[in-house]
Amino acid sequence: MHVRSGFPSTPPSRPSPYRQLGSGGQQPVRVQMILGLVVGLVLVAVPLYLWRRPQQAPSPDPAETVDGGVVSIDGGTPYVPLVDAAAAPRVKLGPFKTLRCMDPGPGKTPPERCDHITFFEDALARAIRENTLCAPSTKTGAVVSIVMDVSFRRKTVKIYRGKSSNLPASRTKELFRCIKRAMPTPEWGSIPHQHSRYVVNTKVTYPPSDTF
Repeated sequence: MHVRSGFPSTPPSRPSPYRQLGSGGQQPVRVQMILGLVVGLVLVAVPLYLWRRPQQAPSPDPAETVDGGVVSIDGGTPYVPLVDAAAAPRVKLGPFKTLRCMDPGPGKTPPERCDHITFFEDALARAIRENTLCAPSTKTGAVVSIVMDVSFRRKTVKIYRGKSSNLPASRTKELFRCIKRAMPTPEWGSIPHQHSRYVVNTKVTYPPSDTF
């Protein structure tokens, strides 16, 4: 005896409804979700890049720029060097010679074995060249011997006239005042040195004055 089922069979020409729901219906939704994530990342990343991109460094303050012609002394009133563009190249600086280097105690170091205090030598050379207008007027030129006494122990710098100058001390007072004022304030702990005190000398040759 043949018993018919209560559920009609699905015709073979039509696909199963469960197969349609499981395969093709979710693919467009996934594509839309991926596109939405990409657009969201772009909208977040572009403003962050524009906000955090490197900014152009600001130009240095004129009061801290040596090449700009203004040098700050002791952090107070800016020092403006008296530079004579025409005369400065004609001023000749002799080599720096270390006359003495000393340490506490009885021992002595020969001058030829002394190291150079480059920071102070460079600073003195710059101060001399920047203040050529402070030099006295002469018909035949002048030679001024400049001595620099540096004590790391006392943290002092003394600059005075040497004996081999061919001008009297009264005529070089203004020159030495300008040079002393142009010397920078040293950071004693960062300056290389092997001894506690140095005496250094240089001779400066000034040309004849055009307006004498």
